[in-house]
Amino acid sequence: MSRSRLLRVAAWLGACAIGVLGTNAVAPVSAVALPKGTQLRLDHTALVPGSFGKTQSVYLYNYDTDFALHDVAVTIDTAKLAGVATAELTFDGPGPCEQSASTITCSFDTLSSEDLYAGITTLTFRPEAKAGVGDEGEVSVRVTSREQTLTRTSKVTVSEKVALEVGPIISKKAEPGDTFTSPLTVKNSGENAITGVDLFFFYEAMFTVPKRYDNCQYGSFAAYCHFEGTLAPGQEYALSEEMPLRLRPEVPAPGVAGAGFTWSTPVDGRDNLDMVLATKPTRGTEGTLRLVQKPAGLRAEGAQTEDSVFLDTQHVILTVEGTNRSDVTAVGGQVRADVGATVTAKVGVKNLGPAYASGITAPAATVTFTPPKGTTVTTVPAGCAKADTGYVCRTDVHPLEVDQVVTWGFGLRVDTAGELVGTVAVKSSTPDVTSENDVAELVVNRAGGAGGGGEDDGPSLPITGQSGILLGVAAAALLAVGGVLFAMARRRRTRFVA
Repeated sequence: MSRSRLLRVAAWLGACAIGVLGTNAVAPVSAVALPKGTQLRLDHTALVPGSFGKTQSVYLYNYDTDFALHDVAVTIDTAKLAGVATAELTFDGPGPCEQSASTITCSFDTLSSEDLYAGITTLTFRPEAKAGVGDEGEVSVRVTSREQTLTRTSKVTVSEKVALEVGPIISKKAEPGDTFTSPLTVKNSGENAITGVDLFFFYEAMFTVPKRYDNCQYGSFAAYCHFEGTLAPGQEYALSEEMPLRLRPEVPAPGVAGAGFTWSTPVDGRDNLDMVLATKPTRGTEGTLRLVQKPAGLRAEGAQTEDSVFLDTQHVILTVEGTNRSDVTAVGGQVRADVGATVTAKVGVKNLGPAYASGITAPAATVTFTPPKGTTVTTVPAGCAKADTGYVCRTDVHPLEVDQVVTWGFGLRVDTAGELVGTVAVKSSTPDVTSENDVAELVVNRAGGAGGGGEDDGPSLPITGQSGILLGVAAAALLAVGGVLFAMARRRRTRFVA
């Protein structure tokens, strides 16, 4: 099974489990760290001499929202691959892209995303017959549109074939706030010695790093470590001390959290390193993390690649024990305006904690706003859409942190005199402490208040409702398979293996 197919199956299994159970699970991305805006991607490529080559996708993505670009022109320059590799369009025939010598051009009237992703084209790279290990070239991509211009330069390196084998899945138990350690291992299962190996992992929304090593770079949401030395064929290596992570006190419980540690050669780890470097990382100062049982002698020459279709990530499945849930509450309020005037009314959601609200297959929280009768909506904010008699707004943060407030400002024209009352109803993506504060009022010109003005001058006004439902033990057990597989697949999406 191909890597991309395996990831899609994993994501499907996870989504099914979460959808059926309606339970909490690991948030796929950090609330504060991932790159903002539309990103252009073409992964770095490693080619084994004499091999058939590799196929890579050129694409756009956005971690937060779908997007559309207009009057799009794409130029792919492969001239700097001369003597190293060839690059061709993978698919012949009519299409948006054409190739002439070392230049590929594509044009789109509109390039829209689906599930935050928009594909441009696919390239097939093949090593030149005379290219040797360590030879390297570049391919550059430029995308222009009415909205913005994006550029990307990727390296293509001829590399010796090696084989890394990651350690087994690790199962742990912890409560929110606990520190746990993971005995990570890696093996050289090939015939060639491996010189240097790298390790990449996300913190995501669930973890903090209690100890930071000087051979690791720590970005805002992920870390990248480099280990010197030679891995001899057939030899397995372990970290000099188990890798520590701390489960954040805000992690929902009971539930399941997952961590993934990706081993690679330095050549294969370049995309992950780029991701960390883009967040201006810092090096640790608490000693050096090493690989133990390093034999002396053997040393390879030049670049190397782990040329396998199998996953290169060692996974930790963490059963989160205890009870720790979020409490999302609707945010309404009061505004005043004269008849015929327009006022901005802010409605939204706040998480009272003590756990964050995650959100994987759905937004962390969804707000339904029913405007007061006697008003007309003149402005609909971004993130909201008309639905039935009201409007539905979806949060775009993952997760919705404790004490975090998300609001949307609606323009309301007051058409009728007197007190006018609308409702704000919120629904969490994860089990909630209570539903008694899930509905609030938005009041225009509350009786007894002063007329005119227009500022939002009142707090949320909750309406009582039914209590929330606790997560069942059986649900958590099933989520241990589906939810973690989904989280693993979402992490791999940051590399967009196609």
